Amino acid sequence: MKEIKEVSINYATEKTNEVLVNAIAQAYADGYRDGYKDREADIPVDLLSSQTEFVDLGLPSGTLWSGDFLKVNDKREYLPFSKAESLCIPTEEQWNELLDICKWEFDIDRSYDLCEARCVGPSGNSLRFERTGKQNINSHSETWEVFFWIKDTKEGFEKNAVHMYNGGKKLQSKNAKTEIESFFSGYKLPVRLVKKNS
Repeated sequence: MKEIKEVSINYATEKTNEVLVNAIAQAYADGYRDGYKDREADIPVDLLSSQTEFVDLGLPSGTLWSGDFLKVNDKREYLPFSKAESLCIPTEEQWNELLDICKWEFDIDRSYDLCEARCVGPSGNSLRFERTGKQNINSHSETWEVFFWIKDTKEGFEKNAVHMYNGGKKLQSKNAKTEIESFFSGYKLPVRLVKKNS
């Protein structure tokens, strides 16, 4: 007959292995689920840059602008400022350069709403800014206007964004307005990315 000590050691070893295997399996499953949730909540900057098509407009600063608003799974992404600021969004200077250097055209529909803004750079390449609206307390509003975040380091909960709209009840594109306005940072606006020409 085996000694009780040997039997207890074997029993303990067997049970310990079983507990460790279950604990490790549970930790793996929990980590996998948490990582998946994090991936859904955050968009890695380096992944975005490699998947985004940038347009060289021939700007003096060498800034390249993304050819479209940020999309995930072919759907335009709306982000609060706290998430947008971690991405390569344009500065006010980069936006002003785009305004000053490029030739702009605006499409106004029969309801006097801005449909689209287009700019052509010195290189002959162009960008389109389709109307986007923004997501606020009422979910989606002012869908006949263009919005997107720009860099803003000032304190407080109001952050700068580009706002384009038709400023008059006329079909003429000269009434289109492009302004930098402050919006509550918790509202969700679209994002346009920029990078330097390398």
